[in-house]
Amino acid sequence: MGKISKRAGLAVSVLWVYTSVLVSACFFAGGESNREENVPRQASSGNEWKPSGITGSGPPASELPPEHITLYVPAGEVPKDLQQVNKAVSDYLKAKINATFEMTVIDWGSWKDKINLKIAASEKFELVWTVYWDSFSSRVQQGAYLPLNDLLDKYGQTAKNVIDPVLLEGGRFPDGYNYGLPVNKEAGSQFGVLLRKDLLDKYRLDPSKVKSLEDLEPMFEVIKRNEPNIVPFYTEQNAVSANSVTNALNYIDLAFFGALYRNSNDFKVINKFEDPLFKEGLMLQRKWYESGYINKDAAIITDFSGGIKSGKAFSFVEWLKPGKAEEESSSLKFDWVQVDLTKPFIHTTDTMGSMISISRTSSNPERAMMFLNMLYSDPYLVNLLSFGIEGKHWMKVDGKPNIIKLPDGVTAQGSGYNPGTAWMFGNQFLNYTWENENPQKWEKLKAFTEQAERSRTLGFIFDMTPVRNEIAAYNNIMDQYGPGLLSGTLDPEKYLPEFLQKIKSVGGDKIIAELQRQLDEWLANKKPL
Repeated sequence: MGKISKRAGLAVSVLWVYTSVLVSACFFAGGESNREENVPRQASSGNEWKPSGITGSGPPASELPPEHITLYVPAGEVPKDLQQVNKAVSDYLKAKINATFEMTVIDWGSWKDKINLKIAASEKFELVWTVYWDSFSSRVQQGAYLPLNDLLDKYGQTAKNVIDPVLLEGGRFPDGYNYGLPVNKEAGSQFGVLLRKDLLDKYRLDPSKVKSLEDLEPMFEVIKRNEPNIVPFYTEQNAVSANSVTNALNYIDLAFFGALYRNSNDFKVINKFEDPLFKEGLMLQRKWYESGYINKDAAIITDFSGGIKSGKAFSFVEWLKPGKAEEESSSLKFDWVQVDLTKPFIHTTDTMGSMISISRTSSNPERAMMFLNMLYSDPYLVNLLSFGIEGKHWMKVDGKPNIIKLPDGVTAQGSGYNPGTAWMFGNQFLNYTWENENPQKWEKLKAFTEQAERSRTLGFIFDMTPVRNEIAAYNNIMDQYGPGLLSGTLDPEKYLPEFLQKIKSVGGDKIIAELQRQLDEWLANKKPL
């Protein structure tokens, strides 16, 4: 088989599922601090922010009635000191917007089911973290999230001025509204692999030699032969989100299985599952599974981060950015080395890679927006939510006010607050930098965004309404075949044709045709972002 990454021209593919998962939350709610990304082209370093009084639009706290703000976020595990952090945030917000605060952290394995249940039951809450692959589009169409434009204009001017317009425009729905406020981070993504540094050093393995996915195989063989309790390539049932080798292929994903060839000059939508290159990626994953490089429970595992932290993994694949390895080293116990296999690329999904939405059941959307607005201008609040309480969970490095470290005697695993969720809150360029990270981290992320190629379909969002029934039927088939095919557990030679036939039988061609129609219409009317 050819070198997949080279044949793909080192081109990044944005998650092939796109709206497929948006509709159903599908089968990959797993994640931890990995599913992410998106940020402004001209992002500020954040060091100049000096908030005082109200840090966003709205009246002074003394003129506001008391309010309670609730926020739901996912993480690898629930932090032991979460309530202490909630109290510290509440104490701070009382003086700013006369509000108390409660953030509820739900483990990734339970996230999809618990949030779906809260939404279905019309449970009252203010805010929820969201991302394009977490049923975002379907929840918007169900009316679960409020449109934010008017609230942003009135109570979120700071956020509106900070967020790169490409993020707001790229994530705007066909009705003209935004339903999630994007986190201000790097825009774009690239695909690659993270390798355990201690094992690289132990066996003198050179990561600089890895230029394609196949180049990993000699390393895998060394680990398999010498470390029987460690999985060379660790993956999970949500392989479709980040952990499948097919993400290195040469596609611009539109929705479901509809895609464009990235290097093509036309806009002809294809069924990616029918493409020989996609099958080649599935066959590579299958080869690794049969060679014993992949964990045997890959199609059913739910606690991905738990497996990594327990030392089971030598490598896993991920969406990368400058400094990703250092971020993961802080939260996943071991030190990691990253190897980039694709070039930076900005797709519509990158503009919706980390957002916070206001629930339709919110008792006070205006106050919720005031709180969100603060997250884009207030370093104290952003770092409190991201890293916990100064002196207890982190401390500043002497003489370096924006560099932090763990307090003496505290480890990342022993800290009572290390949720790995810093990429979920407001303006990430306000975050402090850990001492193990590059002090030029934010400058490098700005450069990363500036260098990223923009998708030819940036800003296109598929309206699923005309083919809603076909999509529902497709999702059932995806639930049946997706985890096995994408993890290498199922043989593509046998099951891919069966999968394709079933897709066609429930109206797959109709979905592709509708995608083509909407894309043509969008191209005829699009404005540059």
